[in-house]
Amino acid sequence: MSTQASDQTPGRCARLPCTIVTGATSGIGRELTLQLAGAGVPVIAIGRNRDALRALAAHSALVTTYAADLAEIDTLPALIARIVSDHPEVGCLINNAGIQSDLRLDDASCDAARIRHEVDVNLVAPMVLTHALLPHLQARRTSWIVNVTSGLGYAPKRTAAVYSATKAGLRLFTQALRVQMEAATVRVVEVVMPLVDTPMTAGRGSGKLSAARAAEQLIEGLLAARRDIRVGKARWLPWLQRWAPGVLARILQRG
Repeated sequence: MSTQASDQTPGRCARLPCTIVTGATSGIGRELTLQLAGAGVPVIAIGRNRDALRALAAHSALVTTYAADLAEIDTLPALIARIVSDHPEVGCLINNAGIQSDLRLDDASCDAARIRHEVDVNLVAPMVLTHALLPHLQARRTSWIVNVTSGLGYAPKRTAAVYSATKAGLRLFTQALRVQMEAATVRVVEVVMPLVDTPMTAGRGSGKLSAARAAEQLIEGLLAARRDIRVGKARWLPWLQRWAPGVLARILQRG
């Protein structure tokens, strides 16, 4: 699937409801927004860059944008209330937004504010958005909460201690929420990403998966009703974690 055309027919993607995508103006989030809208799914695109949001909305009448900074945690419940009021048909939340400070904790530029900002965007914001939207989703016949995590939630990268910790936390939050929602109609999905070619990973690592392909595999997994979607090379993570944890740690430490 690409931003120009979709291998998923509108009929198949019609199984997906109106979807909120965070981090929608760049990387995987942008591809998700364009591919879903291209397949006929209304998308609520959330991002900070207003110019990028306007450009995104220009691609499709199915894309509605909301400017928001996910680090401003106290504003997020009101944002969700506004979205639900404007779009009562919303039935899916994809917590995709994330930031990564590629530095060690003993680096001079690492301070408490920077640590908190990364934790807020990557972990606290998905929790708060989920909490705010959950009553609405529970009232629907079928709905989705989709959390995008990373291979670094399995083993840490040497220069990304905070990011790795947030992704591990988001993994466990997803699992806990899934247990809580066992008797509900809310489907809780984890999407584990490998190293993907996005602005956040510019100049880092090699053998990256394209953002377009990562978004495509995420959508394919949702359509196949999988609750654990491991994209690209991330499909090997459970095997490596069980049978070769040292190898996995060495691979991800240098990622």
